[in-house]
Amino acid sequence: MDFAGYAECPVAEVISLNSLFTFFRRTFSVGFSFKGERHDFYEAVAVLNGKVGVTADKQIRILSAGQMILHPPGEFHTIWSDCGGEPEILIVSFGAERFPPIGRSVYGLSPNQVTELKNIFRSAQQAFELDGINVKRIASGKEWEANGVLKRLELFFLAGMSADAPADAETLGRGAENYYRIISVMEQSLGKPLTVGEIAGECGLSVPTVEKTVYRYSGCGAMSYYNEMRMKRAEELLARGASVKEVALTLGFSNQNYFSLRYKKWSGHAPSFKP
Repeated sequence: MDFAGYAECPVAEVISLNSLFTFFRRTFSVGFSFKGERHDFYEAVAVLNGKVGVTADKQIRILSAGQMILHPPGEFHTIWSDCGGEPEILIVSFGAERFPPIGRSVYGLSPNQVTELKNIFRSAQQAFELDGINVKRIASGKEWEANGVLKRLELFFLAGMSADAPADAETLGRGAENYYRIISVMEQSLGKPLTVGEIAGECGLSVPTVEKTVYRYSGCGAMSYYNEMRMKRAEELLARGASVKEVALTLGFSNQNYFSLRYKKWSGHAPSFKP
């Protein structure tokens, strides 16, 4: 047989998972809330039954059964369950060498996709040692099965993210609008030390409304959230090569030493630290 007419067709890998951090399935009680966080890996939250509220950066969404949200690294997010009933969710967080851009955060899942995600979780329970929500290590002698779990997750995400039909999550009313406005003001004012009164004035809201709204959708106080944003921006600037002095001035700290103390308290190491 003559193979001279054949040509190779390279296929670039668009998704490659290389680790798991958490993998768990839970039914939340009415009124459950999780304090918001950021981390440097991806997280997918799929709703199996009921409804949950989700904060993703400054967006507020209500997810129903058959919907999934993807949080990229660095995105602030939290979840709560006061939308009625006791919702059941499945959450997996993972590291990736390659992952396609997240064009939209909320995705619809077909019944078959929901079933496959449940089955992947069952396989993960056999292939990994799970400690509560955390993935501790690969179970002894289960290296092949562990690799299979990651490959199945890759195919699951490829199928979900390539689906044509968008999934429109419900949005909340005035509270969500206020939260968006408050966080937008904070984002635009990272270069100066705002007070909660100044944030309230910029938003046309009362101080109690600002505090209640931020706590409702983030799980922390308004100033804690704002200071977290400033330190996160400092971390980004330092990673790009800016000096400690430059970062302090950019973020409105007149005293470089005071900035260094604040950053060390937040990160656990001095801003001059090089890993």
